[in-house]
Amino acid sequence: MDEKYTEYCVSVRQTPGMRLKQAAVLLLTIAAVFLAVMVHWIFFLAVLAGCVFCYLAYMSADLEYETIYVDGSLEICAIYRKMRRKRKFLCELKNMSGYHIGRKEEAVRLGAVTRDFSSHRDVDDCCVMKIENHVVCFEPGEELINILERQYKTLKV
Repeated sequence: MDEKYTEYCVSVRQTPGMRLKQAAVLLLTIAAVFLAVMVHWIFFLAVLAGCVFCYLAYMSADLEYETIYVDGSLEICAIYRKMRRKRKFLCELKNMSGYHIGRKEEAVRLGAVTRDFSSHRDVDDCCVMKIENHVVCFEPGEELINILERQYKTLKV
């Protein structure tokens, strides 16, 4: 097993809040189309903005988070529709002040989660880390859990 590199990917489950936002954007765009046709052409600007927001909602409907650990640095990327990749978080684990592996709700000593990169499922292997002024939640793979237990066990809370 290589101690310097590991990666893990989880797909995000659609929450009711995500679906509600997507439906609201779609309905507002349809309403803007009717207003543009029936009332005044200036509402076409709202139609264009609605089309952009519909595209963004479409891209976030199929989302995965990939966690990559390389030589003490942790990178979390979002992968939209299996074709577009965007870095969401990058840090050095030497700046970590504590971590907890388990359920997200059990890590209250680290503070409230400010960045959530989990799959929104009930899992027991969620990692919550306090790094500088962020409390990050993500789902690590077994290899990353073993690395954390071996190299950073003094920071475990």
